[in-house]
Amino acid sequence: MATRGRGRPAGGDPTVATEHVLDAALEAFAERGYDGTSVRELARELGVSHNLIPQRIGTKEELWYAAVDRGFSALAEALADAAATHQDGDDVARLRALVVRFIEANAARPSLLRLINQEATAPGPRLDHLFEHYIDPVRRFGQDLLERLRAEGQIRTDSVALVYFLMTHGAGGPMALPALSARFGASVDPADPEAVHRHAVEAADVLFDGLRAR
Repeated sequence: MATRGRGRPAGGDPTVATEHVLDAALEAFAERGYDGTSVRELARELGVSHNLIPQRIGTKEELWYAAVDRGFSALAEALADAAATHQDGDDVARLRALVVRFIEANAARPSLLRLINQEATAPGPRLDHLFEHYIDPVRRFGQDLLERLRAEGQIRTDSVALVYFLMTHGAGGPMALPALSARFGASVDPADPEAVHRHAVEAADVLFDGLRAR
């Protein structure tokens, strides 16, 4: 039997875009986890035949990889655009701009952080895929920049892990954990770019300048 590339449509209802299926799948995997997600139930929620997803994308495993690659590729493109835009100026200002854009991009797609939360509690091939393709490139870029800035005496730490977790599970918390955020009265609507930007800038201010008022 011939194999098919991840996410490549092979037929089914032409009125349902494959991208829509993948976006819905990403949300489902992020909310319910891999084991808790049913392809048949997802098809029912989308209002399509239970055969559509297997025909177009393949198994549940192939669906997970296709949905993840679509979601995280968009994040990677946003970060690449930000890096290209902020090439001028001093490196600390450049790092700050990249942190703001990273927080914004994750906040706009909170399912990405939720999916990492689902997969990062234990080792496995899905975490390997996330780390190798989407997390480690950010880690390597950040490590080089942080080490250079610390060596120049411009920043206090070169711990890329600390900065990464502050950006994702710190600044990303209000979007990834909306129910808890609501209890704090600190909800941020991912569909409101201005609110997301204000949150990202405030988070970057605290990260770079600390809590103490100046």
